[in-house]
Amino acid sequence: MDNNQNTSDNTINISNYLVTQAVDTKSLAQDKLLSDLEQLSKAEEKSTYKADIAKNIRNPQVKRAVSALKLANPFKGY
Repeated sequence: MDNNQNTSDNTINISNYLVTQAVDTKSLAQDKLLSDLEQLSKAEEKSTYKADIAKNIRNPQVKRAVSALKLANPFKGY
């Protein structure tokens, strides 16, 4: 009897944790895949634009000043 109670106390409730599981990509809807790809493409364009903000400035002093004043989010991860 004591052994059964011990077993039930040791079960892990998965809903309390962030758990990743394998997903069969063939089972996903095509429109969902395309919308996700579009969102990723837009995010990538934004990140490269913000990184290259001083790229086309010809005057080296202005380019240096713009690069120095560029604000970046330290939590963004790029």
